[in-house]
Amino acid sequence: MRTSKTAMILAWTLTVAMPALAMGAARPEPAAPAAANSCRKLPPGKRMVKLNLKPDTGLPDLVAWISAITCKDFLLVGGGVADSAKVTIVAPELLSPEEAYRLFLDALDSVGLTVYPAGRFMRIIETSKAKSSPIPIYVSSDSTD
Repeated sequence: MRTSKTAMILAWTLTVAMPALAMGAARPEPAAPAAANSCRKLPPGKRMVKLNLKPDTGLPDLVAWISAITCKDFLLVGGGVADSAKVTIVAPELLSPEEAYRLFLDALDSVGLTVYPAGRFMRIIETSKAKSSPIPIYVSSDSTD
């Protein structure tokens, strides 16, 4: 069984860091958030990505993958479909970031989820709750009546 990096960090924190903190040891410096999500912005069309997700990928792993590719920040609230959603994506060809994002949106749609902009984040919600969510509406100002 392959242990994820997050699980290993959590296990270390619970077995080593927490007891040390309880005994009055100095608090460790928090890791930089950018290290967990290495995003390198490149010009459109200049970057191709390979899909490297395992079958039945959980939603947090899928979101982390697309975030690293698109350099977008996502807000994923637990509960409901988000906790149990699993997707399998098979894409043997290299993808542009735009194609990968479209594939991500289709994968979310297949499990009843959607995305909308909420400030500087992209919020993932259940499609059935989209009607009652504060989704911004944009109207073109150059309409010719």
